Amino acid sequence: MEKTQQESFRNRRANFARRTADTHAAFLLPHLRPGMALLDLGCGPGSITVGLAAAVAPGPTTGIDLDPGLPDGEHDITLVTGDVHDLPFPDASFDAIFASALLQHVPDPLAVLREARRVARPGAVIGVIDADWDGELLYPKGPVIERSYDVMRKLRANSDPYVGKRLRSLLAEAGFERCEGYARVTHHGTAEEVAGIGTFTASTLGYPTAVEKAVAGGWATAAEMAEFQDAWRAWGEDPGAFVARFWCEAVGWAV
Repeated sequence: MEKTQQESFRNRRANFARRTADTHAAFLLPHLRPGMALLDLGCGPGSITVGLAAAVAPGPTTGIDLDPGLPDGEHDITLVTGDVHDLPFPDASFDAIFASALLQHVPDPLAVLREARRVARPGAVIGVIDADWDGELLYPKGPVIERSYDVMRKLRANSDPYVGKRLRSLLAEAGFERCEGYARVTHHGTAEEVAGIGTFTASTLGYPTAVEKAVAGGWATAAEMAEFQDAWRAWGEDPGAFVARFWCEAVGWAV
């Protein structure tokens, strides 16, 4: 992996690792009980997984991801490297299933949830959370930032950054019942928070495969992609920068 790609990956991973069960799974925690077998779909660095595992202990927790990991320390969690579209588990294996910021990145979110339904035991609960790009307040937003959004949307052509509003519908279509949907707003308005958002977004736009895809698609030149990165870093250093975004949540049950 090239140095720039390594740095971009580390920045993205560090941002995901700030997420915990308290910040991104609070809506599911009241439905978890000790002894449940839990599956975390797209567990990433495992920072949420460890909190979920504590809620169901001594029940087993499994995390699956293309590149799964766990925070430093001793954790009694099974990690599986695999594709969430084709889960390597028998039918009716889990009492609880969770997915955070996963469905916006996959080409077929319904297929993922149908696989989740397959491995859910009767009575199992599922909780999913995802952002929705339709809900955002950003300041300041100049022409370069605006243009970067246009390119980011095109880079996401094979996935759905607007999936949040559809979570309850997708759970129902996948075969879950008694589905409920919620939404909350996250806000970032401190120097540390906006710097993190700026750095994360810049790293996303600087990812070598993203630059290559944008150039190949004729959406932006390499110089423009670098300009987008600079604009987001500058935004993160602006003393008045502020962003608020919608996160949508849904729960359902296998009957």
